[in-house]
Amino acid sequence: MANTDNLTGVRNSGLALADPLIGSTTQILEVTGQAEVSVATTLTDVELGIKVQGKTATEVQEQVAQRSTAVVDVLQKLGAQELQTTSIQLNPVYSYKDDTQTLTGFEGLNTLQFELPTVQSGTAIDKAIQAGANVIQNISFTASDEALQQARLQVLSEAVKDAQAQAQAVFSTLQLTPGQIIDIDINSDDNPRPSSLVSNLTADRVSAAVSTTPIIGAPQTIEASVSLDIGYSPNSAGTLASATDNLTGVRNSGLAIADPLIGSTAQILEVTGQAEVSVATTLTDVELGIKVQGKTATEVQEQVAQRSTAVVDVLQKLGAQELQTTSIQLNPVYSYKDDTQTLTGFEGLNTLQFELPTVQSGTAIDKAIQAGANVIQNISFTASDEVLQQARLQVLSEAVKDAKAQAQAVFSTLQLTPGEIIDIDINSNDNPRPSPFVSNLTADRVSTTPIIGGSQTIKASVSLDIGYSPNSAVILDLPLNGLQQFA
Repeated sequence: MANTDNLTGVRNSGLALADPLIGSTTQILEVTGQAEVSVATTLTDVELGIKVQGKTATEVQEQVAQRSTAVVDVLQKLGAQELQTTSIQLNPVYSYKDDTQTLTGFEGLNTLQFELPTVQSGTAIDKAIQAGANVIQNISFTASDEALQQARLQVLSEAVKDAQAQAQAVFSTLQLTPGQIIDIDINSDDNPRPSSLVSNLTADRVSAAVSTTPIIGAPQTIEASVSLDIGYSPNSAGTLASATDNLTGVRNSGLAIADPLIGSTAQILEVTGQAEVSVATTLTDVELGIKVQGKTATEVQEQVAQRSTAVVDVLQKLGAQELQTTSIQLNPVYSYKDDTQTLTGFEGLNTLQFELPTVQSGTAIDKAIQAGANVIQNISFTASDEVLQQARLQVLSEAVKDAKAQAQAVFSTLQLTPGEIIDIDINSNDNPRPSPFVSNLTADRVSTTPIIGGSQTIKASVSLDIGYSPNSAVILDLPLNGLQQFA
């Protein structure tokens, strides 16, 4: 059949004939293929707000209304889509001293949500802040509906191919002949939620001279799994000949006829083989930031934008892959004394994430810091997708060999004759996450940084149900632990 022709080294000859010992139950390999596809995002969803504090509710609400009107006007002129109000709040503000609550004023917050192409979102945020917005509640990235639908179909196809590759590894190792696909179960994810970007920006007003904030959309990852139940038959006239020829000291003569002592129930050995494979990592994922403190929000935001632009330019010239914005923050800094909160300044932080070959990552970090970055949030190492996939198939084969070795030890000790493999269950792990490298570096300049990648470990287990029969038509000869005295 076409869907199993690529199971190397075996020929599709249909389902195995039912054995009289196990009735009409088909021998089945259960395998689940998994896949993920990354889709470039092109749209940015932004939720921003207008926050005002004042002595009276009337004063606060009036300022909120004026600034909200100005922000809406700016966004409409920029062509913002799906513009909507997401919340309106007006709350009293209290101070507490000596167990006494005192009303000190009011705080109002209106939040708006809109969508724009990512290439326009940085300019839109800056102009909205200039018009009166001073809080960014959330930023997220999304692909178009058409791109997401295409990716969902692609990831299903890749998951099926992964299941086929796993089945090939197991069938080839056991020298079994695949038959029909008896059952298919699709476990695809829903359309993913937008890739979120953590942000909490608070400002008074940003001047028109501020640099445009660079925003680079993160890709969306779509995952799916497909489970296949594949019938199979052993080679060599329906017995487990080649698959268990290395079971030293026993000869494969097929499944035993049902013993009258145990009725018609099949005699089965259940065994699980386990294996792990380590692969060298060659890629480094880096998340670094630009942190600035200053007296005013305007000053801080302008410096962050300028330095972020410089860092992005450096990384792009170095060929950084998967470069994306992961957070935008601008928060007030307070001091607290005698139960009184005093605004002392602002702190801004923009973070970027990128991937480069490990041999280039040290130089990239150094040059990014020279360009303005001064925080390294995280570093992790990963192998390439091709190496990981090859290792996943290798570890399945090793797990099968481990199960066979365990079966050999048991059958040889008990002098039993192995028969057909009645059931196979693959329990392979997902592709491992990148190996983390804990780092939190803050600096203005650093010397050349040596980066040495670690390894990734991939694990899998394969469970086999193997029929068997005793040799020489004898019942298992084991001591009865002194029970003969009751005869």
